[in-house]
Amino acid sequence: MSIAQINRYIQDKLISEGLDRVSAVDAAKWLDRAGLLADSETRPGLPLRNYLRDGLIVGSHQQANNRWFIYRK
Repeated sequence: MSIAQINRYIQDKLISEGLDRVSAVDAAKWLDRAGLLADSETRPGLPLRNYLRDGLIVGSHQQANNRWFIYRK
């Protein structure tokens, strides 16, 4: 698993699903199912949110309510 693979997978999935954005929790589910990033059972989306906080995910944006979304680029 690499950040490049994660970014590519999320962007490709957004395109294939016809979506403009996805929540971090839903993107984390995609990544877990694809075997690219294991999700946390107790805090869904946490491993991905850690990457989001570090600025490593393409198209990421944190809203005023602190929820993360990833936008199609």
